[in-house]
Amino acid sequence: MLKRISSQNLRVGMFVVEYGDGSFDCPRVRLDRQLESLADVEAVRRESKEAMVDMALSRISPEPAPPESEGLSSIPPFLPSGTLGPEPMISLAEELRVARAVYNKSLDFMSRFLRDVKLGRATSVGEAEQVAGEIGASAARNHKAASSLSITRSHGYVTNHSVNVAFLAAALGVRLSLPESHLHTLTLAALLHDVGKALLPDAVLHKPGKLTAEEYALVKRHPQDGHDLLAAQHLFSRDVLDAVRDHHESRDGTGYPGGKAGEEINPFAHYLSILDVYDALISYRTYRRALTPFQALKFLYANRETRFSSPHLLAFIRFIGIYPVGSFVRLADGCYGLVTDFHEDKPDAPRVKVVFDKRLRPMRPVTVDTAQGNGGARVVELGLNPKDYHLNTELFFP
Repeated sequence: MLKRISSQNLRVGMFVVEYGDGSFDCPRVRLDRQLESLADVEAVRRESKEAMVDMALSRISPEPAPPESEGLSSIPPFLPSGTLGPEPMISLAEELRVARAVYNKSLDFMSRFLRDVKLGRATSVGEAEQVAGEIGASAARNHKAASSLSITRSHGYVTNHSVNVAFLAAALGVRLSLPESHLHTLTLAALLHDVGKALLPDAVLHKPGKLTAEEYALVKRHPQDGHDLLAAQHLFSRDVLDAVRDHHESRDGTGYPGGKAGEEINPFAHYLSILDVYDALISYRTYRRALTPFQALKFLYANRETRFSSPHLLAFIRFIGIYPVGSFVRLADGCYGLVTDFHEDKPDAPRVKVVFDKRLRPMRPVTVDTAQGNGGARVVELGLNPKDYHLNTELFFP
């Protein structure tokens, strides 16, 4: 039975035949597939106000998707305080020059590492340790430079994703004042967390549509396969190996490969699971557009205490901010800019470098502090996707 409904009433599991009202601005788009996640629901909502659903083919999840109107209230504006590391030692602009070079070096290493795994050749374990150390050192100098790269370089491939998660892990570890040995463990595990995917057939790894049950079973093996591959080297610590194996486990026991719950999960893996999903959501896929950082945070927060450990998630949100450094936003006056900093006690009032006018034409950059009392314009968009506007914001950042 076909039924046209408001996109606000879409649920995970619904089979969407098409969406759009047929107008020039919102043409009808044929989808003919099931919404498998909150990210899928959000993607259709962004495109159209209504959708045609086949109720007979729908398999509705018992957990409703969070409404679009939740806004900032869906994430607590003031998170529990904790011991935070020191402020950056050098400026964002200065460290970004170094961080980008480290990022490119890390990409080159991971590309070679994954290729060697796929071909069954010996891997450069020592180089993995070195790369993780350089990522950690960059984050220690300015953690905001490290974390911003995951936004400005979110491409979605396994290689980029692995490097993005490693930079996020290092930045988070620095901000949480983790001991140096723990920081290195978290960063190294993040860099290698998806190594098991190199053993997947390319047809499965890069499939644009829905996976079959058999294909999904193969994908669910990658954490254990990665653990076993690295364990055979006899050079990685147990925490690194366990974090790689456990990064898809869920707090409520519904994850894989072992169905572990709560304290059974490796402590580093609690953070890895959050970072892994966050970067995946803000990256483009062949089957969906990227979510904005804020939309990704809403998804994570909606799954606290089920999929994710709440204390670890709140620590991450406090670290990354409601408007993460590097994100693209629009101000109340209609101009566009990039977040260069934010106040931890005022997470909804970032410092923005305005670089485009109301018509998205480049303008002379102006830095605006959006906190009340500082004379700045209020941010009215909870982040935008620059690729939707065909913009390379890295050219204007910081």
